[in-house]
Amino acid sequence: MTRKIKYQIYSPGGNDTALVQGVGYSRELKKRINDEIMKVDTNIEQVGFVENEGTPKLVMAGGEFCGNATRSAAYYYLKGKTGEIQIEVSGAEEILKAGVDEEGNAWSQMPIYSGDDVVTVLEPGIYKVKMKGIIHIIVEAEPAKRYLEDKKKLKESGMKLIRQVQIDEAEAVGVIFLEEMDRQLKIHPIVWVRSIDTLFYETACGSGTVALGILKSLNQSAYQTLEVLQPSGQAIHTSVSLKNRELVDAIISGKVYTDGILRKIEVEC
Repeated sequence: MTRKIKYQIYSPGGNDTALVQGVGYSRELKKRINDEIMKVDTNIEQVGFVENEGTPKLVMAGGEFCGNATRSAAYYYLKGKTGEIQIEVSGAEEILKAGVDEEGNAWSQMPIYSGDDVVTVLEPGIYKVKMKGIIHIIVEAEPAKRYLEDKKKLKESGMKLIRQVQIDEAEAVGVIFLEEMDRQLKIHPIVWVRSIDTLFYETACGSGTVALGILKSLNQSAYQTLEVLQPSGQAIHTSVSLKNRELVDAIISGKVYTDGILRKIEVEC
């Protein structure tokens, strides 16, 4: 027995994302849909499921949180028009705000993890940043240089780091290699999602961009706003707010593009 699946493709910062209509699929079927879409559209790096009726909702194929997919979902629900929604997202316990601003940028509030271990120093220049739904390892520009010498092996290097620091039981883990380019920061994100076993050198990473903002904000005990260049060549903006050295808010924003085509595939149930 087969089931017809409808989806659209969005590109938040260059990070091609498929949004499937409907969220009422089993975990196993979500994985099959994820795999089939990635087989048909090889540029797709992640798959989310959106609800067509009622409260806006986004469920990622692996149950993780994804900032760029949340921005894409906001763009989907608002049909690209200026506005704000409240959205339920996998990997986040609280309802998040998201929307499209007057300049056409899609933005999303990020789920904040509270605790004394938000940032942990793993070794000089390498940090673990805890977020709800995903953990990131940030490798600063100087130690990242040796990894970036051979980008073809960056996925392998990222997975080795994940296993080395023993966080391969998390829902999702990102390894963010930093590069300094003419006073602008660029990230090279490797993202692994455990339940669907995907590993990508992503063209853009919203949560990784925020993790960098969180690291800098806590290290400097100050509000941070950053424009971070992605591997796609596009930028994602992040702002991180503190109160008494505790995180209170984090936002990402940037352009989202779509061709508006409703695609269809058939998947074995």
